[in-house]
Amino acid sequence: MAVRARETLESKQISITTLGILMVVVVGYTVLYNQFANTLEDYRLKTIVGVISLVIMMGGFLISLRYITTSYEMVITHDRLIIDRKIFFWKKNVLEVKTDDIKEILSGEEVKKAEGKMRNYTLTNMDGKRKYVIQYETQGKICCVKIQCTGKFIDTLKKQAKI
Repeated sequence: MAVRARETLESKQISITTLGILMVVVVGYTVLYNQFANTLEDYRLKTIVGVISLVIMMGGFLISLRYITTSYEMVITHDRLIIDRKIFFWKKNVLEVKTDDIKEILSGEEVKKAEGKMRNYTLTNMDGKRKYVIQYETQGKICCVKIQCTGKFIDTLKKQAKI
Protein backbone atom coordinates (compact mmCIF):
# COMPACT_ATOMS: atom_id res chain seq x y z
CA MET A 1 0.00 0.00 0.00
CA ALA A 2 2.05 2.90 -1.33
CA VAL A 3 1.11 6.31 -0.02
CA ARG A 4 0.63 8.78 -2.89
CA ALA A 5 -0.30 11.82 -0.79
CA ARG A 6 -0.78 12.62 2.88
CA GLU A 7 -2.26 15.68 4.52
CA THR A 8 -3.19 16.68 8.05
CA LEU A 9 -5.91 19.20 8.80
CA GLU A 10 -5.54 20.65 12.29
CA SER A 11 -7.47 23.32 14.14
CA LYS A 12 -5.62 26.57 14.28
CA GLN A 13 -4.97 28.34 17.53
CA ILE A 14 -7.86 30.28 19.06
CA SER A 15 -7.84 33.87 17.88
CA ILE A 16 -7.66 36.73 20.35
CA THR A 17 -11.27 37.79 19.62
CA THR A 18 -12.58 34.25 20.23
CA LEU A 19 -10.59 34.03 23.44
CA GLY A 20 -12.00 37.41 24.51
CA ILE A 21 -15.57 36.28 23.81
CA LEU A 22 -15.01 33.09 25.80
CA MET A 23 -13.65 35.07 28.74
CA VAL A 24 -16.66 37.44 28.68
CA VAL A 25 -19.04 34.46 28.63
CA VAL A 26 -17.26 32.76 31.56
CA VAL A 27 -17.10 35.95 33.65
CA GLY A 28 -20.73 36.82 32.84
CA TYR A 29 -21.89 33.31 33.69
CA THR A 30 -19.98 33.40 36.97
CA VAL A 31 -21.37 36.83 37.97
CA LEU A 32 -24.95 35.79 37.13
CA TYR A 33 -24.56 32.53 39.07
CA ASN A 34 -23.12 34.40 42.05
CA GLN A 35 -25.98 36.92 42.10
CA PHE A 36 -28.58 34.16 41.81
CA ALA A 37 -26.91 31.98 44.47
CA ASN A 38 -26.75 34.92 46.92
CA THR A 39 -30.53 35.39 46.70
CA LEU A 40 -31.16 31.80 47.82
CA GLU A 41 -31.38 31.07 51.53
CA ASP A 42 -31.83 27.28 51.48
CA TYR A 43 -28.36 25.63 51.45
CA ARG A 44 -29.63 22.47 49.77
CA LEU A 45 -31.04 24.53 46.92
CA LYS A 46 -27.77 26.49 46.69
CA THR A 47 -25.86 23.21 46.47
CA ILE A 48 -28.14 21.84 43.77
CA VAL A 49 -27.86 25.06 41.74
CA GLY A 50 -24.07 25.02 42.23
CA VAL A 51 -23.74 21.43 41.02
CA ILE A 52 -25.96 22.10 37.99
CA SER A 53 -23.92 25.22 37.21
CA LEU A 54 -20.68 23.25 37.48
CA VAL A 55 -21.99 20.52 35.17
CA ILE A 56 -23.01 23.13 32.57
CA MET A 57 -19.58 24.78 32.70
CA MET A 58 -17.74 21.45 32.47
CA GLY A 59 -19.93 20.33 29.57
CA GLY A 60 -19.28 23.56 27.70
CA PHE A 61 -15.55 23.22 28.35
CA LEU A 62 -15.44 19.62 27.10
CA ILE A 63 -17.46 20.44 23.97
CA SER A 64 -15.20 23.40 23.14
CA LEU A 65 -12.12 21.26 23.82
CA ARG A 66 -13.41 18.64 21.39
CA TYR A 67 -13.71 21.19 18.59
CA ILE A 68 -10.38 22.82 19.37
CA THR A 69 -8.38 19.57 19.39
CA THR A 70 -9.96 17.78 16.41
CA SER A 71 -7.68 16.99 13.48
CA TYR A 72 -8.09 14.94 10.32
CA GLU A 73 -5.39 12.84 8.68
CA MET A 74 -6.06 12.16 5.00
CA VAL A 75 -4.10 9.60 3.00
CA ILE A 76 -4.33 8.66 -0.67
CA THR A 77 -2.91 5.24 -1.48
CA HIS A 78 -2.76 3.53 -4.85
CA ASP A 79 -6.46 2.62 -4.66
CA ARG A 80 -8.05 4.31 -1.60
CA LEU A 81 -8.79 7.59 0.15
CA ILE A 82 -8.57 7.12 3.92
CA ILE A 83 -9.58 9.76 6.48
CA ASP A 84 -8.83 9.37 10.19
CA ARG A 85 -10.22 11.73 12.84
CA LYS A 86 -8.05 12.42 15.89
CA ILE A 87 -9.35 13.95 19.09
CA PHE A 88 -6.51 14.13 21.61
CA PHE A 89 -5.15 10.58 21.53
CA TRP A 90 -8.31 8.89 20.18
CA LYS A 91 -7.96 8.00 16.53
CA LYS A 92 -10.85 6.68 14.47
CA ASN A 93 -11.05 5.75 10.81
CA VAL A 94 -14.08 7.73 9.61
CA LEU A 95 -13.89 7.15 5.85
CA GLU A 96 -12.33 4.67 3.48
CA VAL A 97 -13.29 4.96 -0.18
CA LYS A 98 -11.85 3.19 -3.20
CA THR A 99 -10.67 5.72 -5.76
CA ASP A 100 -12.51 3.76 -8.46
CA ASP A 101 -15.80 4.51 -6.66
CA ILE A 102 -15.25 8.29 -6.76
CA LYS A 103 -17.60 9.80 -9.35
CA GLU A 104 -17.01 13.53 -9.05
CA ILE A 105 -15.02 16.10 -7.09
CA LEU A 106 -16.67 19.50 -6.69
CA SER A 107 -15.28 22.70 -5.22
CA GLY A 108 -16.88 24.16 -2.11
CA GLU A 109 -18.93 26.65 -4.15
CA GLU A 110 -20.62 23.84 -6.09
CA VAL A 111 -22.01 22.05 -3.01
CA LYS A 112 -25.61 22.56 -4.16
CA LYS A 113 -24.94 20.17 -7.06
CA ALA A 114 -24.07 17.35 -4.66
CA GLU A 115 -26.55 14.53 -4.25
CA GLY A 116 -26.87 11.93 -1.51
CA LYS A 117 -25.99 11.82 2.16
CA MET A 118 -23.35 14.41 3.09
CA ARG A 119 -20.66 13.91 5.74
CA ASN A 120 -18.51 16.82 6.80
CA TYR A 121 -14.82 16.49 7.70
CA THR A 122 -13.80 20.14 7.66
CA LEU A 123 -12.71 22.74 10.17
CA THR A 124 -12.87 26.53 10.13
CA ASN A 125 -11.63 28.47 7.11
CA MET A 126 -7.86 28.20 6.77
CA ASP A 127 -5.42 29.83 4.41
CA GLY A 128 -4.39 27.55 1.55
CA LYS A 129 -6.95 24.86 2.32
CA ARG A 130 -10.20 24.98 0.37
CA LYS A 131 -13.30 22.87 0.89
CA TYR A 132 -14.23 20.20 -1.65
CA VAL A 133 -17.10 17.74 -2.01
CA ILE A 134 -16.33 14.21 -3.15
CA GLN A 135 -19.19 12.17 -4.57
CA TYR A 136 -18.71 8.42 -4.48
CA GLU A 137 -20.83 5.34 -4.93
CA THR A 138 -21.11 2.67 -2.28
CA GLN A 139 -23.54 -0.25 -2.28
CA GLY A 140 -25.51 1.33 -5.13
CA LYS A 141 -26.02 4.64 -3.29
CA ILE A 142 -24.37 7.95 -4.02
CA CYS A 143 -22.76 9.50 -0.94
CA CYS A 144 -20.88 12.75 -0.45
CA VAL A 145 -18.07 13.78 1.82
CA LYS A 146 -16.88 17.33 2.37
CA ILE A 147 -13.16 17.64 3.01
CA GLN A 148 -10.73 20.51 3.38
CA CYS A 149 -7.30 20.24 1.78
CA THR A 150 -4.73 21.88 -0.44
CA GLY A 151 -4.99 22.00 -4.22
CA LYS A 152 -2.01 19.64 -4.57
CA PHE A 153 -3.78 16.97 -2.51
CA ILE A 154 -7.01 17.25 -4.53
CA ASP A 155 -5.07 17.11 -7.82
CA THR A 156 -3.42 13.89 -6.68
CA LEU A 157 -6.84 12.49 -5.76
CA LYS A 158 -8.25 13.45 -9.18
CA LYS A 159 -5.34 11.67 -10.89
CA GLN A 160 -5.85 8.54 -8.78
CA ALA A 161 -9.60 8.57 -9.39
CA LYS A 162 -9.07 9.31 -13.10
CA ILE A 163 -11.44 12.28 -13.11
